[in-house]
Amino acid sequence: MSLHKDEAIVLSKRACGESDRIIHLFALQAGKVSAIAKGAGKSQKRFMNTLEPFNHIGVEYFEKPGRTMVRIENADLLGANNGIETSIRRACSAAFFAEFVDRLTKEREPHEPLFNALKEFIDLARTRDPAYPDILHYQLLMLDILGYHPNFDTCVCCGAKMEERQRLHFSRERGGILCGACARSLPHKRCAEGLIPGFLAAKAMRGGFADTSLEREAQEIMEGFIIYHIDVDFRSYKLLKKLVF
Repeated sequence: MSLHKDEAIVLSKRACGESDRIIHLFALQAGKVSAIAKGAGKSQKRFMNTLEPFNHIGVEYFEKPGRTMVRIENADLLGANNGIETSIRRACSAAFFAEFVDRLTKEREPHEPLFNALKEFIDLARTRDPAYPDILHYQLLMLDILGYHPNFDTCVCCGAKMEERQRLHFSRERGGILCGACARSLPHKRCAEGLIPGFLAAKAMRGGFADTSLEREAQEIMEGFIIYHIDVDFRSYKLLKKLVF
C-alpha cells in the first residue's frame, strides 16, 4: 500500500452504505481518480466538508496494487465552492463541466491543462453568473485540449484562408468551416452572418454574439458537433439547456 499526495477538483460525491462516500476526483498529477472516504457521512469533523463537488482540495490517499479505487486518508480545502450555490446558472454550468471532464477522460491519465481549465471555470462560477460566451470559451478550450476542437480558421477541406465575412459554411461532419467552393459539394450548415466571428470572439474571450438568436444557433452547432464526433450524451447539459439557455 502506498500513500500519494496530490491536489484535485471534486467532480462528484455519492453515498456508499450509511457512512462511507464514493468520491470522483480530477487530480493534477494523477488525472481522474475514484476514491472511497471511510466514515465521511458519519463524522463531519474528519473531512470538514472538504469533499463537496467543485471544491479544490489537497488530498492524501492510499492505493493498493490491483485496486481501481483508492482510500482517502486526509483532505484539506484549497478553494471552496462558495458562491456556486447562489444561482442555477452557476450550479448547472459547473456541473456540466465536471461531467464533461469526467466523461471525456480515462482513469489515471494526467491532464494538467485540462485540470487548470476546469479550475479556472469553477473559480469564475464562484464569483459571477457565467454568460454563454464564458461557457462556450471553456467548452472550446477543453475540446482543444482533448483534440476535438472545431476549426473556425481555415477551410477544413482544402485549407484555404478566408476573411471573416466569407466564413458562412460549417460542416459538422468535417469538423469546421468550408470555403464557398468546397461547400458546393459537401454537406454543411449555412451560418448566419456574424456567427463564426462570434465563435472566434468567445474562443479568445473577447465577447460573444450580437444577439440571442446567434447564441442559439451557436448552441445548435456545438451540440451537433459533439454528438457527431464524441457521441456522448451529457445529462447535465440537458439541465443547463432547459433551465439556463
